[in-house]
Amino acid sequence: MRHRHLRLVLAGLAVTLTAAACGGNSAASDSTPGTSGSTAAAGTPTDGGSLTWGVSVEPVCYNPQRSGQQNSYPIIRNYAESLVGKASDGSYTPWLAQSWDISGDGKTYTFHLRDGVKFSDGTPLTAEAVKENLDFIVAPESTQSSKQALVNYVSSTAVDDTTLEVELKQADAATLDIFASIGTAVLLPASLKKDSDLCTPDADLIGTGPFVLDGYQSGQQISFKKNPDYDWAPGYAQHTGPAHLDTVTYRFLPEATTRTGALTSGQVDLIEGVQVTDTSLFSGQSGYQYLTGPSTGTAFSLNINTRIAPADDERVRQALRDGFDLDALIQNQYLGTVKRAWSSIGPDSPYYDKDLENTWGNDVDAANKLLDEAGWTGRDADGYRTKGDQQLKIVVGYPQPYVRDQRDVLLQAIQAQVKQNIGLNLDVQIITAAAFTDETANGTWSVYPNTLPTADPSLMFQSLFSSNGFLYVGADKSLVLDDLVAESRAGSDQASRKAALDRIQQTVVDDARYIPLYTPVYTVAATDKIHGIAFEPQLNSPASSYDIWKS
Repeated sequence: MRHRHLRLVLAGLAVTLTAAACGGNSAASDSTPGTSGSTAAAGTPTDGGSLTWGVSVEPVCYNPQRSGQQNSYPIIRNYAESLVGKASDGSYTPWLAQSWDISGDGKTYTFHLRDGVKFSDGTPLTAEAVKENLDFIVAPESTQSSKQALVNYVSSTAVDDTTLEVELKQADAATLDIFASIGTAVLLPASLKKDSDLCTPDADLIGTGPFVLDGYQSGQQISFKKNPDYDWAPGYAQHTGPAHLDTVTYRFLPEATTRTGALTSGQVDLIEGVQVTDTSLFSGQSGYQYLTGPSTGTAFSLNINTRIAPADDERVRQALRDGFDLDALIQNQYLGTVKRAWSSIGPDSPYYDKDLENTWGNDVDAANKLLDEAGWTGRDADGYRTKGDQQLKIVVGYPQPYVRDQRDVLLQAIQAQVKQNIGLNLDVQIITAAAFTDETANGTWSVYPNTLPTADPSLMFQSLFSSNGFLYVGADKSLVLDDLVAESRAGSDQASRKAALDRIQQTVVDDARYIPLYTPVYTVAATDKIHGIAFEPQLNSPASSYDIWKS
């Protein structure tokens, strides 16, 4: 199959971006194809100037191949790029590769790289450089987070400077999505050979992106300057050539009120992670614009470890799932700005299983009956259920770097309801990233609240529910969904894939190893002088600052 400037449109895909602007600066009216949801272009873009973001989270790691932190991606995308782009309609566009061919058996991908691409130190991008990156990710000693996605990668060959052949074990429907992901972004091979994990932003962290690292103050901010030679933007971008801005700075402002104050006082130009109660300050207000991103990744959810008592009993997990009024909690906390979730995939994905809607949750009587049947019939002085001398207690370990959007507050509200409704002690603890890493390595995590950024759903499910994922790595096959996950990525027939993905969504909600809570969306507020703001469809999060300009 020949795929020149391939645009593989997934049937039915409609990534919905909602934008509410003010002062006649309608985002929806000026969306560029492939970047819907971008802000209005009030006239011809102008080059120059500096931009300052106020962002909610400081990345733990700046290496795209290692980071699993969604809030790090909008920053990393300024210097790290992928072979393939992914547009908002689900099609794949050229990026570092101008085109690609797929063999008839689906096991060989031949990428044709663009001419003239260079790393920011001036080193030309070659097929050999891409091969070195892929081989580095999958090496036996590799601990790169992106290694899991390349489970079907066998080898690659640099045919010449601009032609790379990638061999797979078997046809894999997720392949283009993998090469569009930030996890396979290409770094300078010489940097990979340094004795460093490249998590700290320094001179060794070199990519091909439109910006180059210019300064970093831990806990304060990171700054970039324009790469004047850049001329290989992804196919979905709003322009070509170098970035409009001369410099861009991301200030780390973890407190939502601080971010809001920084924007309203003019200290920053735009912010992400707008506090719900502050939405009315920007949405529909003169001088500001307010945008929300798509939701095609996983829900914000409770992943429950089926190996850890008492949650190893399916009845206990189901009781937790149905023991609180999720609709009321979501409405009370987020005031209608997000939707309650029913499935592990966001409703904007073509693979979303709509049949799950209104099939579970908020059935306190049934939840109590399940716990009685499971033998949790006693009560202690605090009102919690007991079995013998054991209290019915499930620990939720929420890694601090991943806490955002007041999700910890939502967990505390659930905690209060399940205590009152079913006598379950949901012990919510904010833990360190290091502690969570240890728990996942040892399989001792109990409940992990998380959201995965959008990707091919087979890849998301592999991460969460298979023995090749980070939660159940090496787990007994009886505890994971390896066969279903493999079936969902085995071929390109959309109907067969949808059927397999539906079964996964149904299974994990039925046995309550996964409790979807709400479908998250990124929120951005900016002054009306900022244009070209967009969300990267492959990530759901704000895109890099490449297309942004100021008037």
